[in-house]
Order: sequence, then structure tokens, then C-alpha cells
Amino acid sequence: MLWIKQLFKFGIIGLINTILTYLIYTLLWHITNPTIAMAIGYGITSVIGLTINKQWVFKSNNNLSKIAVKYYTTYLLTWLLSVTITYLISTQSTINEQIIPLIALIITIPTNFCLSKYWVFSNHQNKEEYE
Repeated sequence: MLWIKQLFKFGIIGLINTILTYLIYTLLWHITNPTIAMAIGYGITSVIGLTINKQWVFKSNNNLSKIAVKYYTTYLLTWLLSVTITYLISTQSTINEQIIPLIALIITIPTNFCLSKYWVFSNHQNKEEYE
């Protein structure tokens, strides 16, 4: 049942990061612009997410630079998946546009969790790391 505990913690970090991103955005968009404010918010909270997920959620002892590459690759892949899902549903169905982000989240959150648990933060060492 470790994965349920990890999923719960992962969700807490995601919720906190979403709130923090919004707060950073609201603090900065007046003095910069909305795009820059959102970029700064996502940038800051992605580093927070990486750090807390590594130490608290998955308790990974793997090399941070290797984890960071995998983490941001996963981040990009799930973002692309979200955009693709949004595009397909909005152009190929009659589902209300306000519901589409929720459908995307229903797919991307478990995908992100599985990639994080079994690839990004996995404590299974590669064979060559022992040599």
C-alpha cells in the first residue's frame, strides 16, 4: 500500500504547487506580464516539486542531475499529453469545453505519477552504476 501513500503525497504536492503557481502569477503579472508571470511561477514550483517529490514522496537516493532530466522530460510529456487530449476532445466531440481540463487531468495525473514513481524517482540502480 506504499503506492497509495505516495499517490496521496504526490497529490498534496501537486495541489500546493498549483496554488503557489497561481499566487506567484497574481503577484507578478502586474509588474511583468501574464506570460512571464506564469513562466516564473511554473519554474519555481517545478523546482519545489522536484525537490519535495525526491525527498518526501518517493524518498529517492538517486543522482539529482539524472533525476532532473527525467523529471523535466516527464513534465514535458504530460504537458504534451494534456494539450493533445484537449485538442482532440475539443475538435472531435461535443463535450463542454469547461470539462475538458478535468478530463485531461484524470489522464495526466496518473500518467505523471506512474512515470515519476517507476522511472524518474525509482531507486532501482542501473547495472552500470554498480561497476
